[in-house]
Amino acid sequence: MQKIIFTDLDGTLTLKDTYTKFVLQNLNLVKIVKNLPYLAVMFVKYQLKIYNDDDVKQITFEMFFEGYDREQNLGTFVKEIPWNMKVRALIDAKREEGYKVIIVTASPDVYVKQVCEYLGYDGFISTQTQGNSRYLSGLFEGRVCNFGEKPNRIKAFIGEKELTHTISYGNSSGDFEMLQFCDESYFVKKLDIKRFKK
Repeated sequence: MQKIIFTDLDGTLTLKDTYTKFVLQNLNLVKIVKNLPYLAVMFVKYQLKIYNDDDVKQITFEMFFEGYDREQNLGTFVKEIPWNMKVRALIDAKREEGYKVIIVTASPDVYVKQVCEYLGYDGFISTQTQGNSRYLSGLFEGRVCNFGEKPNRIKAFIGEKELTHTISYGNSSGDFEMLQFCDESYFVKKLDIKRFKK
């Protein structure tokens, strides 16, 4: 029997978006110049709501991370993330009660793995990246882990495990299905944390 916390990453455990920070940290002039026309088209389509956040994530990832070395140490990147210490304190208190903690995020696994290790959490469910054991292809494996994909992935993760209680934390519409799925859920708006009404 297990008790598990499923928590979103960006805007929940953190105060700012980690994916944007990760992209900006890995930009170089050659890739920017090469992709400038495509970025302009993407921006217009996003403003017209033809593309959503998940589309933008996939497109920019392919533009900037084809050939990226997944074995890079991202210690500095992780340490510079602006954490939401109020949420982390609540989660840490529950860990003392025996809860396991799983990060559930639309962000790609290439850095979520090191975030999870840094926090000392028990695992993560994220957008999966394609490539070989060393280098990324720039493509995602399957769907972005957001909206209805979050509870789908959680169900697959749980499998045959017997759970006594689940708690979730999220901060956006992309988390609503996960918040509805868990026994006890909280909506985070920076330092304001409220019980999620199902």
